Amino acid sequence: MLNKKNLEKALTLACRLLGLGSRFLLTFLITKEISLEFQGEYTLVTTTVALLIIFFGFDFYVYSNRLIIKGNERKIFYFKNSLIFYSFSYVLLLPIIWTIYNYVTFIDLGSFWVLYFLIIFEHLGQEFFRTYISLRNPLFANILLFIRTGIWAGIIVINLVFNQGFTISIAEILQLWLCFAFLTSVLGICFYPGITGFFSAQVDFSWIKKGIGVGLTMFLSTICLKIIEYSDRYLITYFLGKVDLGVYALYFQLANLINVMVFTMYISFVYPDIIQAVHEKDLTGINKGMKTIKNKTFLLIGIYAICSIVFIPFFLNYIGKEELYANVPIFYILLTGCLLLNLSFSYHYLIVGYEKESQILKATLLACVFNVAANIILIPLLGIYGAAISLLIGNICLFIFKRKYSNKIIAQWK
Repeated sequence: MLNKKNLEKALTLACRLLGLGSRFLLTFLITKEISLEFQGEYTLVTTTVALLIIFFGFDFYVYSNRLIIKGNERKIFYFKNSLIFYSFSYVLLLPIIWTIYNYVTFIDLGSFWVLYFLIIFEHLGQEFFRTYISLRNPLFANILLFIRTGIWAGIIVINLVFNQGFTISIAEILQLWLCFAFLTSVLGICFYPGITGFFSAQVDFSWIKKGIGVGLTMFLSTICLKIIEYSDRYLITYFLGKVDLGVYALYFQLANLINVMVFTMYISFVYPDIIQAVHEKDLTGINKGMKTIKNKTFLLIGIYAICSIVFIPFFLNYIGKEELYANVPIFYILLTGCLLLNLSFSYHYLIVGYEKESQILKATLLACVFNVAANIILIPLLGIYGAAISLLIGNICLFIFKRKYSNKIIAQWK
């Protein structure tokens, strides 16, 4: 019999898997029903949107969400002042998006304003997901995530499966995506705790200024992390072409499934406890949370790897793309990288709890340097295998450096 906590976990995982499944099926069907080249274009667009969102947010959420986790009751104050900061960033970054749209575009994206407002509402949806996790409401966070990422993808998937001759452009995908990103933002606002007090909450620019200082370090860390995660997409396109990118993107999505499962089932429930334990100077609680992340990561990724040996051949046979068969080892290289990335999170949230963001910046910067250097050297030599190995190298570095810095922090604290 499921207790309330386990039921919440099950429903949370169901929402996350539905959303993830829709996005993965979309990747799968684009590859099968349209082309690997279109898959490469779709990957470049989603990657570019993800990177632009980072600049809008400036990682300000690290500052406000940490205060929420520590038990401060001024939730609506944090929300209002964060929204004021984001409003300024949306205006300031408009000319940057305009420049990218007009001079760096590589695909027909349709209307500039669709792209611009998609980035705004996708960013807000992402912030609501993080905030509701910090509010210890992962179920609602993942319901919002499903609306934002799953439903529009599911609509396209249904049409690709049941509507013979169905075609869609990148511009049309962006329009549909925008509709559900907007809906997510509306729901996130409507259900935010204490939202009725929004207009009476104080505006504090000194609080915002302090948050910018905290966010700056994490922002630079995130930039480095996203370079590790996404730079290979652009370098593969440059050195090899969109077809090879389509092959790589498919295996990346397949490996990335486990990242989402680990975060949804365990990390999203545990990391607020680690930060709270740091705040309360509870070493037992810290060790318990870190151990949970490590043990469950090994367990889930081990099970996933074993299952993939059985199911990947059937999966590839159904797609029927010759380019995929010879590159199965890429999946296992990427999966090993996923293991190290998730293990590093146990140290990551410890460092965040101790407010030592500069240590995270050092770790990600060093990992980024190794990753980019490896990509530049290995992609021309080994093709998409070089990209997979480079990502693995970056995640190895992240694990080693975060472990080193977190152990140093604990030793000083003791």
